[in-house]
Amino acid sequence: MARHFLFARLGEQLAEGGALERALWAFEGGLAAGAWRLFASLPVERASELGAALGRRLGPRLKKHRHVLANLAVALADRPPEERAAIARESWANAFRMLAELPHLPDLVAGRSGAIEVVDPFGVRAALRGRPAIFVTAHLGNWNLTPVAAARAGIPTTVIYRAQTNPRIEALFVRARAELPWRHIEVEKAARGMLQELDAGRSVGLLPDQRFEDGVLVPFFGRPAPTPVAPARIAVQRKLPFVAARVVRLEGCRFEIRVEPPLEPDPAIKDARERAYALTAALNRLFEGWIREHPEQWLCAKRRWPRTVADPRAVENGGS
Repeated sequence: MARHFLFARLGEQLAEGGALERALWAFEGGLAAGAWRLFASLPVERASELGAALGRRLGPRLKKHRHVLANLAVALADRPPEERAAIARESWANAFRMLAELPHLPDLVAGRSGAIEVVDPFGVRAALRGRPAIFVTAHLGNWNLTPVAAARAGIPTTVIYRAQTNPRIEALFVRARAELPWRHIEVEKAARGMLQELDAGRSVGLLPDQRFEDGVLVPFFGRPAPTPVAPARIAVQRKLPFVAARVVRLEGCRFEIRVEPPLEPDPAIKDARERAYALTAALNRLFEGWIREHPEQWLCAKRRWPRTVADPRAVENGGS
């Protein structure tokens, strides 16, 4: 995880956790707190529009922009570079919209502002037959809203999140999470926490579309990508499905959350590891379709694919 968002180059030159880095954290935290107060003081629609304007201007200037462009070059290889560049700017606009909407997140979730429509044509609660599930989504739209689908269906859910490295910025996120109607577990505690929540009958929510350094190479847009397979192994072990749900920004602060039918591990695959690999590959294919449909709402701001693959057979055999 990046130690610094706005001052990445400077942060890389500082000793991790040292006095100078703590001073930079304080400066970044002060900027973030000021932006938070500004966005909180505005109606959510105005805050979101301001965030979009900032994203279009600032996003392409960030160091991470090169990863956004490189990832889009793979995902949208059939599009010309100038179109991908325009999509990248809109990706940043959507991401900064999401950040500007964070102070309003409890109001959005509670329906006091904005509008969220949940489209669940398969009736996920009935389809689960009383079982918990592993809810999965991608970094699309305002992905923080995805658990609304489970909440409205009456499915108790615990969301896995990654804490911000800067403790001052993380304090702002804690404030927003405290008012949400679902539990949270930090990713560092997720290995045991997921199992405990599932054993208690609670579903868990994850975002497994990004690069995972210790992951297995699984095809994504036709190229092997390090992908977390542990959630699928838990699904296979516990005989639980994935339930994929995506947030699509319709316009402004109007959203649609579309719930897919449960994705069950294939019982025809006898080997448990191969079954988990196949389930993960199926999920990647689903994410591909989502991203192709709304690439301007997808943000992947770190290198998704390795520069080289030492052993291509690892992809075929599900090896790491």
